[in-house]
Amino acid sequence: MTDKYTPFAAEGLILDIDLSGIDETAANLDGLPADLEMALTIAMNKSLSLLQAEVSARTPIGVSGDLRKGINYQFISPFPELVGSVGSPTPYAPPIEHGRKPGRMPPVDAIKFWVIRKLQIPEEKAEGVAWAIAKSIAKRGFSPEGDVGPKGAKMFEEGLKASEQYIIQLFDSAVGRATAKANDST
Repeated sequence: MTDKYTPFAAEGLILDIDLSGIDETAANLDGLPADLEMALTIAMNKSLSLLQAEVSARTPIGVSGDLRKGINYQFISPFPELVGSVGSPTPYAPPIEHGRKPGRMPPVDAIKFWVIRKLQIPEEKAEGVAWAIAKSIAKRGFSPEGDVGPKGAKMFEEGLKASEQYIIQLFDSAVGRATAKANDST
């Protein structure tokens, strides 16, 4: 994992995996660990890919589309921990996700780029406009919807909500397939 990668988690995802039927496999546990590891690893990859797609679909395009294009996932830890992350390397992902409270002024250079591209202000006037916008954000906060204050786009939070049930089903099915295979071989 690089230092520039910024993972996001709405509140964390707790998966309830039903392991009923595993007692019947006690007589033939030799194949279960490998089958279970493979099934859960595949479920984790599918889950991360699904979550990435759901978050990307909810991410504002902005000026360059870099934020949306930069949504990616990493499979961080293999079985048995199975840890993954969906995030973005762009420094403005957190303020887009959460909005921004009033306070410190944001970087003027990033806003200048936005002013030139989005507002089509000539470059020689863009810095002044960017300073005015940065001062306004420092005073009133920022929301990607254009409202004042930190509402945020919530693309990670909403993407997780939209995919949570499917992710749980992926893991439940993976466990079911692995235990069924072990039961079939007994």
